[in-house]
Amino acid sequence: MPVMSEEWQIANQANKNRWFLGNQDAIDFVNRFFDAVELWDDLIDKDVEITDDHINRVFTSLMFALPANPWFVAKYTYYQPLIMASINGFHDSNEMCNSDEKRFRSLAFHIRNFGIEIHIATAFLLGGYDHMRKVSREIREFYAFEEFNNA
Repeated sequence: MPVMSEEWQIANQANKNRWFLGNQDAIDFVNRFFDAVELWDDLIDKDVEITDDHINRVFTSLMFALPANPWFVAKYTYYQPLIMASINGFHDSNEMCNSDEKRFRSLAFHIRNFGIEIHIATAFLLGGYDHMRKVSREIREFYAFEEFNNA
């Protein structure tokens, strides 16, 4: 994942506050979860330097903060299948991205972003169907900062 500007990071947090209706526990869950996702991606891709601080922050989140997060604990059974589907998509994507066939490389590019559904599911859980529909396209567009160029 490219390193995003400070301006983008500020917009990201402001958007999450709006998408998740100001629910700080939900925002903390999504922030911590995707911090771990980004570290995992960086460990596999080896495309950016990984600091000890990042590793320590993620492992502390996974072992302590997430299991103690009231939002995540209350919604655990809802999120678990989405998390496993995201992990599976990540593995499939990493296997398919170097395919000789363009259609499989394109598919790999798209399925690696399945985790965005966790944002959309969070909007649904907090605000219902109408709120999810109101923000889902915006969520997808905000995180669509890369293009598939691997012809």
